[in-house]
Amino acid sequence: EYPDRALDNVTDCFRALEFARRKRTPFIFGSSREVYGDIHRHVTEEAEADFVVAESPYSASKIAGEAFIYSYAECYGLPYLVFRFSNVYGRYDNDIRRMERVLPLFIFKIARDEPITVYGREKVFDFTYVDDCIEGIMRGIDSLAAGRVANQTINLAYGQGSTLVDAVNIIALALGKTPNVTYEPPRAGEVMRYVADITKARQVLGYNPQVPLSAGIPLEIKWFREHGDLG
Repeated sequence: EYPDRALDNVTDCFRALEFARRKRTPFIFGSSREVYGDIHRHVTEEAEADFVVAESPYSASKIAGEAFIYSYAECYGLPYLVFRFSNVYGRYDNDIRRMERVLPLFIFKIARDEPITVYGREKVFDFTYVDDCIEGIMRGIDSLAAGRVANQTINLAYGQGSTLVDAVNIIALALGKTPNVTYEPPRAGEVMRYVADITKARQVLGYNPQVPLSAGIPLEIKWFREHGDLG
């Protein structure tokens, strides 16, 4: 998964941390569910991340970023929050030139009656609508700035799992299309199952996600249509 981009992630994190250290500025880092690796438990708590094995260069970059942050907190007393995001989707997720993210990719292809390939029909992911994610981040910023919360690693997700088959069916229903879908085995380096434990987010930030996948995909499609992305 794009090792050059993974290296950029690590470099950018280090530069931002150096700036925060010099300015004594609290630090918020957007990490990923990828740090948990290819797990088989249904729900994952923050303390269960396995930093020994990285499934891909991207997951390695997030592991490295978190390690940098924890070391800066230990050595320089830098206050931080780490958010582990999970399959965030919704408005603005429509970069057609580098269409790599699964939901917009499937939406655009199904809308155009183009074939799609699902690598691993048994995959289970925790899809998070962008409004829920933003709400959690804003609560974190306010809490960190007020000194109510610091030095925490928190899952931000919806807290329930959906398969890629679920996603394809919801997209097809929202578009009024019959998908031309082929199922293939998962590719190397791909996470097969992740459902977040969002107990800490609820307790520490008062986080309460509102948008399930069945409601979020139609909202995403509506936004794409309003902006002319689906023709």
